[in-house]
Amino acid sequence: MLTLRKLNASEGVDVYNMLQGIEREENGFHNEVKDMQYGAFAKWLKRNVEFAKGNDLPTGYVPQTTYWLYENDTPVGIGRIRHHLTDALRENGGNIGYGIAATFRGRGFGNEILRQLLAQCKVMGMTEVYIDTLKSNVPSNLVIRFNGGKLIRETSDKNYFIIPNENKEGTKHE
Repeated sequence: MLTLRKLNASEGVDVYNMLQGIEREENGFHNEVKDMQYGAFAKWLKRNVEFAKGNDLPTGYVPQTTYWLYENDTPVGIGRIRHHLTDALRENGGNIGYGIAATFRGRGFGNEILRQLLAQCKVMGMTEVYIDTLKSNVPSNLVIRFNGGKLIRETSDKNYFIIPNENKEGTKHE
């Protein structure tokens, strides 16, 4: 069973280890935990709990909620929802970012994490979601299109999509 769980301040070594399977900068996704000492992980978790509430945000940041995708009791990926966009986020980042640990790729988890993140966006009142990806990231382009992404513009290296976020239930991909 695949479930999306919201980050909490008491996450354990299983989540930390999963995050070690995602590069620090990979296909536009930023993973601050890669190569972080485990002792610093608790502070990172607490900071991200506060970010979701809109507290202690660095300049230019917006509230952002972090989620984990679990297969049964095993974390396989991370997803982030930015609650609203700035002009800078419209150019780089969008509302959603996600990553799947390398050992779990190619099994449909990208489709599932995006589907479940879109459901969370709907709960948050977002009727459309902006997401971008590198043109060279073929799997992510396919995942976004599978989940209803419509290409709205492109540059030499990126594709920009909008996903109308209504009636997404039941679009699961195995």
